[in-house]
Amino acid sequence: MRAFNLSDKGVYSQTKNWKSAEWIHVENPDSDDVADLMSTFGIPMDYILDSLDEYEIPRQERVNNGSGDSINLLIVLFPKMRSVQEKFTEYHTYPLSIITVNDTLITICKETPSFLTRIMKNESFKNEPATTQQHIILYILWELTKSFVHHLREIDGTIEDLQIKITSATHNEHFYNLIALHKSLVYFETSINKNHPLITKSIQNASLGDDLQSQELLRDIIDISSQAEVMVTESSKMIDQLSEVFSSVIANNLNNIMKVLTSITIVLTIPTIIAGFWGMNVDLPFENHPWAFGITSLLTIFICFLTVYWLKKKDYF
Repeated sequence: MRAFNLSDKGVYSQTKNWKSAEWIHVENPDSDDVADLMSTFGIPMDYILDSLDEYEIPRQERVNNGSGDSINLLIVLFPKMRSVQEKFTEYHTYPLSIITVNDTLITICKETPSFLTRIMKNESFKNEPATTQQHIILYILWELTKSFVHHLREIDGTIEDLQIKITSATHNEHFYNLIALHKSLVYFETSINKNHPLITKSIQNASLGDDLQSQELLRDIIDISSQAEVMVTESSKMIDQLSEVFSSVIANNLNNIMKVLTSITIVLTIPTIIAGFWGMNVDLPFENHPWAFGITSLLTIFICFLTVYWLKKKDYF
């Protein structure tokens, strides 16, 4: 559990007195953390534990605690990269709970994303420093949405690399990479499509008043969220098309290999046939000639070269 206070200049400073802090962040809360949050703020247990469920869906809820304080919950999904194997990278999405109780902001997740760490270190101010609780929430949502765009650009780069390698694809490793990317895009598409309307609705329902900074952040969040929706749709279509092309290219490359191997087999069969004829126990041409073996060998080589030339002309080599 980490607690922060926010100065008038928008600088976060960590404090040990978490009960009076303006922002509390809890990573992978244990039973003591859950008990502290429930007893101090009256937060329902499911509000805390739902952020640990990898399959939790984005949602917004509101409830009053025993003291009559309003507790607002917003669960959104954020992306995180994870390596399946050394060569393949896969992306997954995890829930982030954003809870507000009076003037206290509480964020809970199983593993702290990098963009949240940057905010805590005062390294992620878009235009102006955050000076209110509303600003902090907007910055978190803006950074979260921007992280989707960042990872989608990485996926697009991987797709372009696969397109370059497609001409020589004969192994399954490219398919494994495609499977990982396709799985990642499924997570992204579900998360973005669920996050976007929820974030837009929750922020628009909030009273921004004459706060120009919040209004600008709101517009930026909506714009970048729309951009992420378009990018994930385009990437999904490219992956589907690339999968079909990969199947066709691999089949064609294997056919070419089999064609070459078949041609080699035909050429190597010629000496076997000729040797079989000249090995019969019957009268044969040149059998008493002193250069019989040499003449037969030269004839065999000539026929082989002639066959190779014909196959090459027919594009079998």
